[in-house]
Amino acid sequence: MSNYRPQYAYSTPPLGWEDEQFHYSFDGTNTPLLTTANALAAGALSNNIILPMDSEQTNGRGVVFFARAIKIRLGTLHSTLNFQLRTPHGDLMQLVPVPIALYASRIDGKSIAGQYFIPFEGEIESPAGSNWTLYLYNPTLGSVNPPAVTLVGVKRRMCGVRRAA
Repeated sequence: MSNYRPQYAYSTPPLGWEDEQFHYSFDGTNTPLLTTANALAAGALSNNIILPMDSEQTNGRGVVFFARAIKIRLGTLHSTLNFQLRTPHGDLMQLVPVPIALYASRIDGKSIAGQYFIPFEGEIESPAGSNWTLYLYNPTLGSVNPPAVTLVGVKRRMCGVRRAA
């Protein structure tokens, strides 16, 4: 994830806090609904694909993930698959499903459209143990494979406390 740079200059709160660069990746290896075996049929809608944050704790406090960008990868050159994303707070990032091709890069890393990382206007707080929710819609006449999704940002924890290896 070394080619991600935040859109804004974010600062870590003073007095005992530190930020660690982190990303959550969701694909067919850890999210069953994103496997190629679960390709979306023509006109199908896939609701409630849960993208969970871990429930890491330090000193009795949940470690908060601040999402700052999203990366969506496809296994094909172009896809007409549409998506919607809901934050852990219940807010929809898009009012209607939008084409993934506006956000995506191919699985081999070549850009399809836009950038590799799409920055969020401001970081989105994701409490420990919370979930993002992905919705997919296939407006075409054929089946379409689901994408891989990566949320990029930082984990904020108390200084000197690292997660166990």
